Amino acid sequence: MKDFVQHLDVTVPAQLSALNLPGCALALIENSEVTELRCYGYANVKAQTPLSERSIFQIASISKSFTAWGIMKLVESGKLDLDAPIDTYLTRWHLPASNYNAAAVTPRLLLMHFGGTSLSGCGGTPYDDTWYTVDDILYGRTPSLDELQLEYCLKWGLDPDSYGKPVHLLHEPGTAFEYSGGGFTILELIIEEISGRTFTEFMREEILNPLGMPESSFEIRDSQLPLVATPYSDTLEEIPLYRTNGKAAGGMYSTITELARFACAEMEGPNGEAPGRGVLTAASVAEMHRPDRYAETEMGLDFYAGLGHYVVDLGDIRAVQHTGGNPGWRTVYTVIPGKKLGFVCLINSAGGNDLWMDLIQQWSSSFMQQ
Repeated sequence: MKDFVQHLDVTVPAQLSALNLPGCALALIENSEVTELRCYGYANVKAQTPLSERSIFQIASISKSFTAWGIMKLVESGKLDLDAPIDTYLTRWHLPASNYNAAAVTPRLLLMHFGGTSLSGCGGTPYDDTWYTVDDILYGRTPSLDELQLEYCLKWGLDPDSYGKPVHLLHEPGTAFEYSGGGFTILELIIEEISGRTFTEFMREEILNPLGMPESSFEIRDSQLPLVATPYSDTLEEIPLYRTNGKAAGGMYSTITELARFACAEMEGPNGEAPGRGVLTAASVAEMHRPDRYAETEMGLDFYAGLGHYVVDLGDIRAVQHTGGNPGWRTVYTVIPGKKLGFVCLINSAGGNDLWMDLIQQWSSSFMQQ
């Protein structure tokens, strides 16, 4: 991997310039340990503030993988059945009446985006503006998208008409893959209803702190704001720091160091430590990583739905991953449990897809040739 790292040190700064990107943080994992951390470019271009290992990013839809850990924590405690109707656990909100069978919607189907629920993304408001609750999202009490968010939504094929409307069923549960931030917002509510705590508190106390991730959170603290990297548009213009309405779907913040720590915890440790690191059992991690059914084809690869994770086979090598994107952010992490390898990339620009896709292909080629 040393040759690959030296290659990164030369090519990534050049790619940032060529692609009009502010910065990129990378972590490489071997033997389930972080062997390389690299931060290129800037947390803030105008101030010339370099990215560092302490820089905080919004990790967008990678939040869903963490939410799956939260759900599995409740499963292990005997408080939640993955295959029970969601109404078993809900009092504050229920799916609106429709022609579809709401009783067929289960936590398992929501974790796989097979619940049939609406709302591809959850939108957001600038950090210093109104904060909307999980109930507001589900009842459709959130505001319309602003111009920048609408542009982002249309570019990435999200449905702008679903924002600000109650979450509802689009089709019969279990019949089709339908990427749904609304479904993960239901899971957010389930965690609050069962635990009696806010989603942020539950995830901090039960998942993040036990994993050694004190700087990671679903609700950024004011004291952390100076460390949050500035988000940028595709044209390298500063944009607002949006607070994603759906925390479970895409509202988490983390650093490259802590997100890489999480990626390591999804695999057997260097000294045989069980996946889950005692926060979850190895059986729970295996269930999240199990490819239950076909989801979609991207970049010529067939992706299968696990629980809050995607699974893809590269020949005889199985990769588990999640990507993320919000206005101003592009993120990805991938682990190869069978080889104890991992790749994590955080970019503070929504225009970062070409970069991370190129880098992850180079990374996979580097170890497949060994």
